[in-house]
Amino acid sequence: YYQATNSYQAGTSRPKARSKILTMLKGLDAFSKPRHELREQSVLGGLITLVASFAAGCLFLGQMYTYITGVTRHSLSLSQSEWLPVRHLDAPSGYGDAGRIALKLHISFPHMACSGLDMNHDGVSHRDASFRKIHGPSTKIVTRSLTAAEWKKSIGIASKEPSQLELSEGCTFTARYDIPKVGGTFWIGMSDSVWREIAPFLMLGFGFGSSSNGGPPGQKNNVTHYIHSVTFGEIFPLSKNPLQDDIHVVSDDSDTTGGIALANVKVKLVPTRYQGFLTSSNMYQLSVTEHIVLAQTMTQQGSSFLPGLAVNYDFVPLTVHHAETRDNPLVFFSSLVSIVGGVFVTVSLVTGCLVHSAAEIAKKID
Repeated sequence: YYQATNSYQAGTSRPKARSKILTMLKGLDAFSKPRHELREQSVLGGLITLVASFAAGCLFLGQMYTYITGVTRHSLSLSQSEWLPVRHLDAPSGYGDAGRIALKLHISFPHMACSGLDMNHDGVSHRDASFRKIHGPSTKIVTRSLTAAEWKKSIGIASKEPSQLELSEGCTFTARYDIPKVGGTFWIGMSDSVWREIAPFLMLGFGFGSSSNGGPPGQKNNVTHYIHSVTFGEIFPLSKNPLQDDIHVVSDDSDTTGGIALANVKVKLVPTRYQGFLTSSNMYQLSVTEHIVLAQTMTQQGSSFLPGLAVNYDFVPLTVHHAETRDNPLVFFSSLVSIVGGVFVTVSLVTGCLVHSAAEIAKKID
């Protein structure tokens, strides 16, 4: 009998404990639902719901766009030091290739033939056999007559079709070779033989504006040039290359200029680490300053460069880090939930406050 009584008490206490736990959980319910017959729907409530849904949808799309496009972060650091081996002229192929970047040139001279032009890098002419040994076997330099498109850009007359004679009077340089990551200078312009021909006239004070002044006509020595592009390594895609589609016009109307001058360009190369969503690359941004040196100044001060284009470049000892990243997916989903839920909760609170306030005011008025 004692055992039967204990079993009965234990059986009746279990449902009571279960009912107590369920009652406790029911008291914690934050999503209590009113009875259907007590719920009141109105046109104003439907309009508020539409506005809230539209706002939540716009915020949802904006959050999706932000996540897809990513976030851009910038930082600055000192450039990494590198040991650059000097490439000897008799060094085997591939020696000293580390620490080098590709230099690409595309420049047109519309008034000077290729026979009257020269190019050198750090004092070594492209016609010298050592040029290829210094800059590697991938060096490629081509001089040719202008195409019609190049002539139009160089002259600035898009509507006129050039004749074969006008195309043959000009010259286009295209080059691609490797340079070390140290400062240097390259120059493209009037050859030594042409300069020796006209330098005495400049020293005697003759002008080149016309052929009636005793000197040679200035038009054939006009060093006006059009820079289609000059690139150092890989160019940063989010900034404009200042050495692209840049023209240096030297007027030959003046008796003192005669189309002969030196365009001196100084370039600061800013190393940039570009990190995309899937890839990362080492690139360069360019900061450029330009000025023109007239022929008389060159003869009086003894310029080390001849008329044409001289580009002096150097590397900035700082690296810009440009990183494009996305937020963590968990952060993204939590933001979406917060946006959608927060809109409806905020609208519900504001609407309830306004409705109750209006009701209280109406009661006081009555």
